[in-house]
Amino acid sequence: MTARPQPEFSFPVDATNVPPAGRRYAIKADAAERARVAERLGLPDIATLSATFELFPDAGGIVKVTGSVEASLTQTCVVTLKPVSATVKDEVEARFATHGPAKTPSKALPKGAGKKTEDVVEELVALGEEEPPEEALDGHIDLGELAVVHLALGLDPYPRAPGAAFEAGSWVKKDEKSEGQSPFAVLAHFKPKSPPKGRR
Repeated sequence: MTARPQPEFSFPVDATNVPPAGRRYAIKADAAERARVAERLGLPDIATLSATFELFPDAGGIVKVTGSVEASLTQTCVVTLKPVSATVKDEVEARFATHGPAKTPSKALPKGAGKKTEDVVEELVALGEEEPPEEALDGHIDLGELAVVHLALGLDPYPRAPGAAFEAGSWVKKDEKSEGQSPFAVLAHFKPKSPPKGRR
């Protein structure tokens, strides 16, 4: 049996024994955990990473998770490749099934018969149906991994340093003599010369 890879930031909690009033958790990654998460996400550095979560039980063995993830980190500018300081805050809303894999709602089965589970889920989402909950493995939810997932979702996909921007033609070397001239004047430089007199 293949061992599961260890998450970079792990904080598993028992989701099978959440009281009716709910349960609150505040978690914070230490330096070693932040370094591993930064490596996973391809970031130069993560200075702080913390999250708060509230778990509430729901019908059918479902646990609702709400909260937020906050981080101070460094990204790489896509233009200059210089480090860029950034802060991330992402809201969390998730549902977990504590009694085995989540089942697709029965009303979707007649149309989805014979289809892959992920295809049925996509159709349900397209129809505005609520996506089935994730599975709480062994009855536990790893809040650390949930925080890392939402950190990744909150990252700027195209970070830029202040003032950095792609310029039109920035990759083409300009002819200083052609600066300010009309296109036709520039083309005149490439006009073939007349043959010397006396030659045809």
